[in-house]
Amino acid sequence: MIIKNKLESIDKINKLGLNKFPEQLFKNNNEENVKRFLQKYPADYYAIRDKSRAGGIFKLKVDYDKVLDEIKDYNLFTINVSSANYVDNQLLVGEIEFLSNGEVYAILSVDPTASVRDALSNPSYNLKTDIFDKKLNNIPHFDLIYQYIVEHDLQDIIVEFALFDKEVGIKKEKVIVYELRTHY
Repeated sequence: MIIKNKLESIDKINKLGLNKFPEQLFKNNNEENVKRFLQKYPADYYAIRDKSRAGGIFKLKVDYDKVLDEIKDYNLFTINVSSANYVDNQLLVGEIEFLSNGEVYAILSVDPTASVRDALSNPSYNLKTDIFDKKLNNIPHFDLIYQYIVEHDLQDIIVEFALFDKEVGIKKEKVIVYELRTHY
């Protein structure tokens, strides 16, 4: 599987039927469509992500009543129900890659308030090892992430995810997939 950009990532997550928070892609300042999304998926907080380029403007915790003001600077963006609504439930967040040859790359945080970006800049775990390394047993809930990736055939793909202690997202599962990456 090759994923070259954020739009291809969204497409692959949808085609693979992976769990995610309710999310929609928007172009320019399309307030009516944004309002419909907010009405369909009411929450206290939403995340807004620039999808026009990697490392774009990302706002994790936007109040419901501030979303329309916050989208004015975006041309291509997504809005999703924010993980900030579940800080009491988040167990693990970050990015991980299991290679077919058994190698593991992981940058993870156990901070329940952390986003993937927070985990990357201030990780609880940052390692390159193999699947047989006993250190992996020290990472809380590592087995659940490994099981999810194997079950969904996500080897050789960088998976940005969060793990919760309750079922969340559109499929009501404990793992949320934010992004898949291979070539960007």
